[in-house]
Amino acid sequence: MQAIALCTESRQDSGRIETDISPDIPFHSVPKELVHRTNPSDVLPAGWRPLTKDRFLISVAWPQDHPFYTRVHGNHAANLIGETIRQCGLLLAHAAYDVPLGHHFVMWDMTYTLEAARQAAHGTHRIEVEVRCSDLRFRGSRLGAMTCEMTLRADGRTVAQGGGRFDIVSPAAYRRLRGDQIEAGIQPFQPDPVLPAAVGRTRAIDVLLAPAPEPAPKADAPSGRWRLRADFGHPTLFDHRNDHYPGMVLVEAAFQAANATVAPALHHHTSAKIAFLGYVEYGDPCWIEARVQPTGSAHLTAIEVTGRQSDRLMFTALLEGTSAQR
Repeated sequence: MQAIALCTESRQDSGRIETDISPDIPFHSVPKELVHRTNPSDVLPAGWRPLTKDRFLISVAWPQDHPFYTRVHGNHAANLIGETIRQCGLLLAHAAYDVPLGHHFVMWDMTYTLEAARQAAHGTHRIEVEVRCSDLRFRGSRLGAMTCEMTLRADGRTVAQGGGRFDIVSPAAYRRLRGDQIEAGIQPFQPDPVLPAAVGRTRAIDVLLAPAPEPAPKADAPSGRWRLRADFGHPTLFDHRNDHYPGMVLVEAAFQAANATVAPALHHHTSAKIAFLGYVEYGDPCWIEARVQPTGSAHLTAIEVTGRQSDRLMFTALLEGTSAQR
């Protein structure tokens, strides 16, 4: 597999980057287990190779026609950047730093900024991700935490920059951490979803929001409020057993809440800042709220989305971008 050009020492012309990295260094293959996926069609990384110490290059194949990473008006779904960052981090932890399969990953935050997002997303399927791993923390000889900074490029042009921070927990430590929740079943009752079109989706199985009672009037009342819900038979969101709502489910719920807030338009975010503050359990309702934040620009819309469960703040997402008609 031939590498697309990129490097730290480069010459730039009209946004294009030329490289001195040799394309002859082979890529390692990516078994689906290394990115915690069951279905091969959900695996985004196609190969990886080291560049220098704690710096790597990953070749990513974005799906052309995927039932969940669908396109909206010719663009890849909003969740594709975040899922690329997540899978690349998992891949390197296992393949480059020897974290055994079966260990648990606790993501604390994820951020990214899109550059030339509309042009890059339209018709682009091959992505090169340059990753720099830092703040590596070990428990004995085993990696216990890591921060990943990533630059995503298509045809030598930057698509996005971002990354995330996560902890790695052994199976024994995870059992102590989660206790009885590991054996807790999924919530049997799921309320009916809002209409797919209201959240920028076309299939009911993808919708993660249900109508919620309006909160009591107050000064900082949200622009919208919903209850988190899910179809646990979803082949991508729940492709393996979990004892809590996966982090990427919460990210997708935030994107859907942003769309619902500006409906009938769609919210095309150009930056995302997401923080995970706790495990969202299956047993109790989780309330998703969205608030429009001031930006000082008529062309920029900022939406803050929060998730609360049992009166505790569980995650936050700040999505900045533009709103456009569907």
